[in-house]
Amino acid sequence: MSPEFSITTRELPGLHIVALHGELDIVSAYGLALALVEVAGSTVVVDLSGLTFMDSSGISALVMARNRIVADGRGQLVLARPGAIVRRALEIVGLSAWIVEWSPDWDE
Repeated sequence: MSPEFSITTRELPGLHIVALHGELDIVSAYGLALALVEVAGSTVVVDLSGLTFMDSSGISALVMARNRIVADGRGQLVLARPGAIVRRALEIVGLSAWIVEWSPDWDE
């Protein structure tokens, strides 16, 4: 993963919060789908608030992870708190339905 990108994970009852930070591009997307599938087993909430950029390879990694989690019966993957640029990218490719409202219960 590129030095400009990082992932942090927190476990809460019934879900995992996976926060993405930095630029999600072809370099950093490598391994993201696997990392998201690894924490599945309930709901995986991907916190996009720390992303400054996301390209098609990042979107592809999210789609691959969600498809694998659902197909394996290991829960669900949803997206939360995208910034304007990331939200627009998700809307363009038809993934805005994956975006959920952030719950105060998910705050640290």
